[in-house]
Amino acid sequence: MTQTVQKWTGTLSSEPLPVMQRTLTGVRDLLRKSSVNHNRLSEIISRDPGFSLHVLQRLSGMPNQPKEPVTKISLAVPLLGMEVIEQASRTLPSLEERLKGPPRRGLIGCYSRAAHAAIYAREFAKLRGWQESDALYTAALLHDLGEMALWSMAADKMRAVHEKIANDTARDNASREILGFTLEELSVELSLNWRLPDLIGESQGVSDSYQPRPLTVMLASTLANDSSLGWRRARTDADIELLAEFLEIPQDSASAHLHRIAAEAARELHGLPLPLPAYYLIPSELAPPKSKSEQVRQAEPAAAPRNRDEPPPAETQRPPPRPAAGTPAATPEQSPKKRVNPLQQLLSSALQQMHEELGLSRTMFAMLSPDRSALKARFVVEAEQQLSLKGFVLNMTKPSLFKSLLNKPQAISLNRVNAEKYLPMIPQSALEQMNNSGFVTMSVFIHGKPVGLFYADNGISGPGVTRQQYDNFKAICQQTIKAIGS
Repeated sequence: MTQTVQKWTGTLSSEPLPVMQRTLTGVRDLLRKSSVNHNRLSEIISRDPGFSLHVLQRLSGMPNQPKEPVTKISLAVPLLGMEVIEQASRTLPSLEERLKGPPRRGLIGCYSRAAHAAIYAREFAKLRGWQESDALYTAALLHDLGEMALWSMAADKMRAVHEKIANDTARDNASREILGFTLEELSVELSLNWRLPDLIGESQGVSDSYQPRPLTVMLASTLANDSSLGWRRARTDADIELLAEFLEIPQDSASAHLHRIAAEAARELHGLPLPLPAYYLIPSELAPPKSKSEQVRQAEPAAAPRNRDEPPPAETQRPPPRPAAGTPAATPEQSPKKRVNPLQQLLSSALQQMHEELGLSRTMFAMLSPDRSALKARFVVEAEQQLSLKGFVLNMTKPSLFKSLLNKPQAISLNRVNAEKYLPMIPQSALEQMNNSGFVTMSVFIHGKPVGLFYADNGISGPGVTRQQYDNFKAICQQTIKAIGS
């Protein structure tokens, strides 16, 4: 190991990893009850890398160590006692409060991959018939310690590494160019410094240890990282091929197992502010065509009655069965054709144009509810690997930037110059789904009435929107609104 990695290890070890606010809140709520459900408490902690790391660190610092190494959070928690857990819930830093913008999104993405890797490793162990899977779960959850620590304390370095990886530089080469060592080497040093379970260091691939247990952790982590960028990629296909060889099953079976486990992970992690790759396994039903590397998604329509100017919910349209040779074509009375809603078509086409022609990664039309109490995503077009805007919902009964936007036809481009003015006007729930570095939005009025707004950005953690993109965005919005009103 180089002196550089040892120096970084000392720096990154000085502060604890931040913990998701929902984890801290969930732990506090359970501890307030007269009878604590220890299993539920352990479940909440074990889904959060930051809190789990703290538990293991405290355990390794106990004067009287257990005879056998403890790798299961549900065993570590009672050994530490409720007083230690309660103190941790009050003193550990909140991820959402400590980090903002790209660093927060970077660490949340890393935590998502870690939580998925842990679940994958656990389920792979079950498929192999191994009785004890807890050590694999914990090792996979903390496999990317180095990256987590860098996002927390040196986000600019981690962003630089990711930019090189995005430009097709190999992960190891990218980290060596920026840091002077690999992320795996950093994770090994941190795990040794914090006296964490041996399997975490053994599964980094730095040593020659390629036994089944470390391999399981490495494979789970690789699958979590690659599938977070898309299921229909060559890298993900290659990972699934390795999984098939590892489990000694056909590749189709390995793919089916992985998809099932990803769906289970989405259910298990539901409620946390983490991207869920399982969503991308669901075929899109929105009308505009999609490229191989992208998905077009439609948010669920509101259940409330519609305004006269509100586009109806899109229906899934399947082509009618082709008649057999020699069979007369059906008459209109026999097979009535569904009419394409022109308003829906205009809105979808505008989003697709912003996405494909302007290069905006995420585009959305959010609709105002009939009673004007909520703004909800209605149509979404975005790149597959992006955190989705599909679930965007905003309460419009309270003052906000978007409520002000819907007072009259207008557009804004959030950027570095005006961010200090506009960001405080956006509720936290909405900020978590938006690119705080920059986005563009424009209100939509039909016949003088506010209907909703267009929104677009360059991805949740991408750069801000350029001036040219903003000007062209406004032009597309204005053309669409004019066509709707004609």
